[in-house]
Amino acid sequence: MYSLNQSKLKTLILGAALSFAIAPAAFAEDTPADTCSSAVSLFKEGDIEGALEEARWCVTQLEQLKQGKVSSFFKDEINGFKGGKLEQQQAMGISMIERNYSKDGKVIKVSLSGGASGAASNAFAALASFGMQSTNGKKVRIQRRTAMISDDGGNIQVVVTLKSGGMLTFESNDLNSNDAIAFAKAFPIADLDDSRK
Repeated sequence: MYSLNQSKLKTLILGAALSFAIAPAAFAEDTPADTCSSAVSLFKEGDIEGALEEARWCVTQLEQLKQGKVSSFFKDEINGFKGGKLEQQQAMGISMIERNYSKDGKVIKVSLSGGASGAASNAFAALASFGMQSTNGKKVRIQRRTAMISDDGGNIQVVVTLKSGGMLTFESNDLNSNDAIAFAKAFPIADLDDSRK
């Protein structure tokens, strides 16, 4: 009898563990349309907590879709430079996408930083604009956007302020400012910026 109960307990635990392991895969198949609709349905049924949870998941999925679309502009090759691993992070309303490009032993790092939502993006843009005004460097225009070039002991930075909010930074210890600007001009900045609006 004891071993039978123990066997049932093990089966129950195994079943629960499997259901938890399978559940994320099932939820991952939901599209933003599904979760957003689910949030509306739960709200109409009076389940405010459930609606809030579904709405949060809907927003998360939409942000992931948007970030995936934006990351597609970090091409595998730009101006003869080959792209390395694409890194994406999001925390506290700020998103970051980075990719190193290399050619002939020279590396340039491209990073996009900005707010994940409209309000966060506007706040980030205001901070970025303030930061650019207080930075020593030379202002230039790249693809109809304002950029600041600085050289800090051989560390070249080209920081482009995006119209959609956020900054696109090109940074290298290996390239001179002319080469860094040439790379930035070859990068699809305007298309990336327009995709974020």
